[in-house]
Order: sequence, then structure tokens, then C-alpha cells
Amino acid sequence: MLDKTFLKYNCCIVRILTLLICLFTVLKGSSQTTPKRADTTNIKQHRLDEITINAPVTILSAKQWTGSMVSIDSSDIQSGNAYLLSQQLNSMPGVLMQQGTLNTSRITIRGIGSRTPYNSNRIKAYWGDIPITDGDGVTSIEDIGFNDINRIRILKGPSSALYGSGLGGVILISPWHSATKTSVNAGSEAGSYGTFSSQLSTAIKQRRGTTWITINHLTSDGYRDNNEYQRFNITLKGKYKLGTHILHYLYNYRHLDAQIPSSLDSIDFNNQPEKAADSWAAIKGYEKSNRHIINIGLSSGLGNRLSNTLNLFGITTTLDELRPFNRLDESKTAIGVRNKLNYNAAIFRLSAGLEAMNEINTIKLYGVKTNNRDQLLSTNDIERRYINIFGLLDIELSDKIIIQTGLNLNVTAYSNGDKESGQKSDHSYPAMLSPRLGINYQLTRTTNLFAAAGHGFSTPSVEEAQMPDGSFNARIKPEEGYHLDIGYRYQSTSKKTKGDITIYWMKLNNLLVTKRESEEIFYGINAGATSHKGVELSAHHQVLTNTNNTIAFTGTFSGSINKFEDFTDNGVNYDQNHLPGIPEYTAHLAADYTLGNTHFHINYQLFGQQYLNDSNSKTYTDFSVLNGKVSHRFKLAGISGSAYLGVNNISDTHYASMLLINAPSFGNKSPRYYYPALPRNWYAGITFKL
Repeated sequence: MLDKTFLKYNCCIVRILTLLICLFTVLKGSSQTTPKRADTTNIKQHRLDEITINAPVTILSAKQWTGSMVSIDSSDIQSGNAYLLSQQLNSMPGVLMQQGTLNTSRITIRGIGSRTPYNSNRIKAYWGDIPITDGDGVTSIEDIGFNDINRIRILKGPSSALYGSGLGGVILISPWHSATKTSVNAGSEAGSYGTFSSQLSTAIKQRRGTTWITINHLTSDGYRDNNEYQRFNITLKGKYKLGTHILHYLYNYRHLDAQIPSSLDSIDFNNQPEKAADSWAAIKGYEKSNRHIINIGLSSGLGNRLSNTLNLFGITTTLDELRPFNRLDESKTAIGVRNKLNYNAAIFRLSAGLEAMNEINTIKLYGVKTNNRDQLLSTNDIERRYINIFGLLDIELSDKIIIQTGLNLNVTAYSNGDKESGQKSDHSYPAMLSPRLGINYQLTRTTNLFAAAGHGFSTPSVEEAQMPDGSFNARIKPEEGYHLDIGYRYQSTSKKTKGDITIYWMKLNNLLVTKRESEEIFYGINAGATSHKGVELSAHHQVLTNTNNTIAFTGTFSGSINKFEDFTDNGVNYDQNHLPGIPEYTAHLAADYTLGNTHFHINYQLFGQQYLNDSNSKTYTDFSVLNGKVSHRFKLAGISGSAYLGVNNISDTHYASMLLINAPSFGNKSPRYYYPALPRNWYAGITFKL
């Protein structure tokens, strides 16, 4: 049971670039001592590609990192079917991905973001050097094709100034695969409920670099009514050496056409989980979206110690979404720049730079009722701007002690114009300075101790900061807080056994919570203070490591206590109540067995009890899910490939794969808390490599 005035935008950029030039001049004249850790700090030209493009966060390895870090590589990603990431992300302690439908999901880290109704907020994500979190703070990683992901690394908490200071943390997705020669990879998968997935990847190896082209297509009839789904992705990316520079680029187009069944009340959830919510089924609710992402970057070696990476990026998105209360016609255009300067010395490494983005969002709402069908109800133009200035310093005090200190300065502003009323409002938040300090101590050859403390924040989204009349709520404040991590890591000399344990504490002020006046009208309020305490564990052990016979076991666990410290809403005091939407614990157990060319994978996931509302009057019980997959590698006429078969929810458990916290109840209807998970379902596929 659970325990009872915005800085001027252009001026800022000029000043920051001036500071960076000055910093470059100073560092250029510094000592030229040979770096101590040649394998990680040497940036001679033949190492430029690895250091400036492929390095995930910093020179420090996962073992030396001064905070909590988890990762999954391409082999882990392939442990399930070809399009769902929830199983893999839920294997990481402290990370939870709830998947209501293929187009509705929510990712939380240490419970941060659990109160966002229908998407992922309070965390930030990067795809290579591109921030794929929009100006409103919403992150979507679930529509990136698996063949565009090489590795996912997650830094929990506000633990890296290089990527802002989001309270939940940052998700770093690497799109770069190694390529030693020209190759073609193709795959196709079929599964329950008319689900088909196909992938095609080609790597064209040239003298100066590599070009990749990837294509993904996913279609499904859906388990529920009004649940059809179709997504298409195509990506063109490449890396080329130009003298002492590396030019890299990425273009991605994504088309989505999906119906929305929405959440269900308890009666329908238990008796007719395959149905859609009545109001969404009646109007045949849907979302249709197109997105273009483009990134051009240049990584340059500026001597034996200096390197610089400059990235320009742009994202355009259009959305047509039909809901029971209105139809949303939305377009977003964002442009940005990210520049990072790296300097390496014998005992320290310094990274500093800036990231700036400007996003223009046009929102049109149309009526869907009999008396106003297709009538334009409102038009809003919203402009969002932010600048992050960041710096991260790693100091090697000795062979055993590494100190890491970071600083992030954020300035965020919004402009909102209502074309119907002619009203326009501007709103900016005070500059937010977020420091961080961490230490890693090598206790023995196989063990490390680490600790980190820092400040993080999250600005309100437009939906949270905007009042029902369209004006900005000038009284709403960014959510901010402090965190502390203390942990222990172990890795055997043979690397067959790994393990770590982390204890964390977070204190949040001005917690942002959603207040609903009706099904279609909701906005944010600050809810005082909350505390978050927890423990995270992970272990991995290889029993057999013979060439043709290997066995490995993996286990993770996270438990937390998350409480309101100061929260009163509508005269009701919720102090010491537990925050809803955060499981009491999560656990993941997995076994992998390889016998020759055949590989068996099975995982068992457990989720503890959680509250559904702030009053803690309603709970959702604990549940567990069992999944398995077997695959076989083969070679045929010079073509290598793999065939596989998998089953999810083997025990046919009836559970909710996503929960809507504080679900509203209007018109004498029961609140709709539950997104039903798929019952037992299968998938099978085949892949080829030429």
C-alpha cells in the first residue's frame, strides 16, 4: 500500500555569440598538453567523427557519469515487435511509458509528467542534435521508426546542463548506425488485429562518408472500435568528411492518419474494453498529421584541443483533429540553432554553447455541433521563443575522482493573438538559472560511487498558461525544484556482471496541475509543493558466454513515495496525499538464451498500485504482464536474415495500459480513467540484409 523581463531575443544571441568567440580566443591560446585519457578526450582529426557526432552527452563513460543514466541499444530495441517502445522503456528503472493507443502515449521519468493528460511533457528529447520537443514542451518519440534508432540514452532528473534543465530528464536518441560498406536491410511483420509493419534501410558507403535512406510503414485495424492507424516515415541522412570538418544532415517526413477511441469508464473498461468512448465513436474522432524535420550540422576541429558543432534545424507540423467538442486545425513552424564548443585539456573538458528556438503556432477551432458545424469558432496565433545558454565542466582531480559542474540559463516568452477579437497578449517568464554539481569516485577497479545535486524547471505549456477566454494567466509560474542523487555502480572485470543502485530526492515548488471546467476546457494552476523520494536498482548477469551458447538475466526495480506538501484546490486541502498516476513500484525481469543461431527472450513486468485522483479516493490495483519472443538467424544464397515470432501479454491479463488522472465527470457520466491494453496478441516477422 502507498505511504499515507524576457531578454531581447536578437540581443541575447549577439551577446552569447560574442561570449563564445571570446571563450574560443582564450582557450585557443591555452596550454597544449597532451590529454591524459586519449581514448575519450583526444580530438585529433581522425577522431572528430566519433567525438562530435556520436558521443551521447560528454566524454564520460556510463561508469564515470556523475548522475543517474540508463540506456538501451539496438539489440534491446529489437527484443519486442517492430514498432512499440513501451516494453523497452519500461525495462529502465524510474522510466514509465504508458501506451493508450498507438497514437496516444505518455512517458514519465521518476513520476515527473504523470499529470499531463494525453502526451509526454516535463521531459526533453533529442534525435541526434535535433530537439524534438516542441515549444510547448510536448515530446513524441513513439513515431520514429526503429531503423532510425541506434541507441536511446536517458539522463534522469535535471542532470545535464547541455540539454537544458528539465525536471524529468532528457531522452537522447542516436540516429547514426555504423556502416563499413554499402548495404540494404529489409523487414516485414504481421500481427494481431490487422497490424502490418514494414521497414527498408539502405546505407551507401562512399569515400568521404555515408548516406542512409530509411522507410517505415505501419498500419493497424486496431483492437478497439474507431481505432484504425496508419503511419509512414522516410528519412534521408548522411555524414561526410570535408577536410577538418564533418558535415551531417538529416531530413525526416512523417505522415499519420489515426482514429481516436479515447478512454473508457470502469463499466465499459471491464465489460466492453474493445469499444470506443461513446462521444468519440459517434463523431468518428481522428487525427491526421504531417511533419517535416530538417537538420544541417557542421562539426569542426579547431586545433588539437578545440572542436565546435553548429546545428541548424527546422520542424513543420500540420494537424487536423476531430473531437466531440470541436475540430482542431493546427500548424506549427519552428526554426532553431544549436552551437556547442568543446575544449579538452589534460585534466578537464569544457563544453559551452547555446540553443535557441522560435516556434509559430496557428490554432483554428471549428464547431462540430448541429448548430455550428464547420463554423470557425476562434483563431489564435501563438509564438513561443526560448534560449538556453549552457556550460558543462568535467574535472579529473585524480585517477579516481571526477567532478562535474554545469550551468544552464533559460529565457522563455510567449505571444498570443486572437484574430477574431483582435486582442494580443505577450507573456514572458523570468530568466531561470539552473546549476548542477556532481562527483564520481572510483572506489575499486570494479565499483564507483556517485552523487549529484541540481536545479530544474518546466515552463507551463500554452494549454496550462492560457485561460478559457484565450488570455494568458500572468500569475502562473514555472514549475521548479531541486534534486539529489546518490548511487553505487558495479561492473566486473569480465563485464559479465553489472549492477547499480540509486537513491534520489526531489522537492518541487509551483507544481503545475490541470484544472478542468468541462471536457473541452482545461488549464493549469500552481499547486504548491511536492516531494519525490525513491530508490532504483538494476542488475545484469551473464551465466554462459560460450560462442554458441549464452544465457543472461536482467532485473530492474524502482519504488517511490510522491506526496503533496502544500496543495489546496477549491478549498480542499490535499497536503500529504500521494500524487496520482505514479505506480508504487515497477519491476522488470528478463532472460535471454542464445543457442547457436536461435535466440529466446522473455520478460515479466510488474506495476504497483497507483492513485487515480488527488483525493486518493480511487485507486488502480497492481498488475503484471508477461511477454516472449523467439528468433532465428539464417543465411540463404549469400543473404543473411532473421525470422521471429513473439507473443505479448501471454497470460491474457486484463489491465489498463494508460490511465487518465483526475478524469472529469460531466453530465452525470462516470469518469473515464482507463485505456484498455491489448489482450494476448502475437506478431511474426522476417528481416533480410544484403
